[in-house]
Amino acid sequence: MTLCEAGPGDMRFLGTITVPGVPRSAQVARAFVSGVAPDVDDEAMADIVLCVDELVANACEHTASGTGGQVTVVVSAREDILRVTVLDQGGAQGQPRVRTEICSEDGRGLFLVDALSKSWGCQPALNGTAVWAEFRAMQAVSGE
Repeated sequence: MTLCEAGPGDMRFLGTITVPGVPRSAQVARAFVSGVAPDVDDEAMADIVLCVDELVANACEHTASGTGGQVTVVVSAREDILRVTVLDQGGAQGQPRVRTEICSEDGRGLFLVDALSKSWGCQPALNGTAVWAEFRAMQAVSGE
C-alpha cells in the first residue's frame, strides 16, 4: 500500500495507537508512526517522528493525559501528505501555542512542529484537544 492509493483529496486512515500519558510513550509513538507509513523517505520521516515526539511529550506534560491518563496518535494520509493527530485528555492551560520567548529553557516543541510541518493546528476533541500536523511525505525510492 502506498500513500498515493487514496483518491485525490481523500484522507486515508493508516492507523491509531493509544499509549499511557508518560514521557517514554513518545518513543512508542515514534516507532508506531514509522511502522504505519513505511513508504515515506528517511529525511521526511526524521522530521515527522521528531514532531510526533514533541506532540506526545506536550500532551504528557501539559494536559490531564500526563496525570494517569492516555494519549492517542492517529495517522492518515492523502496524496503526498501525511497527517499525525495527537489527542490528549484536556488541561487547564488552554490551546497549544508556539512560544516566542528566546531565552526560555523549554517550550520549543511547537516551534519545531511549526518549522518542520507543512501546517499544523488544534481543535477541541472529545474531552481534550486534538493537535494535528501535516507533512509533505515523499515516497521512498525502492532499491536505494
